[in-house]
Amino acid sequence: MAVAAKCLHQVGLIEQSMESSLNTLHKLGEQPLRDIDDTTLQADIVSMNLTLQNTTDESILNLHETKAKKIIMTTTIWSDLCYVLNLAKPSLICSASLRMVELTMNHGLASSSPLAFGFYGQVLVATGNIAEGCRLGRYHCLC
Repeated sequence: MAVAAKCLHQVGLIEQSMESSLNTLHKLGEQPLRDIDDTTLQADIVSMNLTLQNTTDESILNLHETKAKKIIMTTTIWSDLCYVLNLAKPSLICSASLRMVELTMNHGLASSSPLAFGFYGQVLVATGNIAEGCRLGRYHCLC
């Protein structure tokens, strides 16, 4: 199913790609995306920001590599979905990138973890948290 979403994206069927990805994530047990105006999302962002601010760069860069195939696949699908959301529904990138960072912080690094930090850093910069967003953007290049 993840391959179908990527193929749909490649041929320009953005909405269908988004729906395919969301359907696959739902089947993996992931919760629906929340819009930026959702107060629970805002609270989760504040919580993650505190976690990240209290975690050193070295600790983040030295997270163990996850071997859990479900986590690897899930973060990869979220990552692919973020590209689609940039075109289809940018207000949902916040929720998707937060989930990728949560998975990384809770389960370890996956190949898509640098993208998680890059997308989440983009969200932080867009919401006025420039210093922390730039910090996370560096992981996009270092991981």
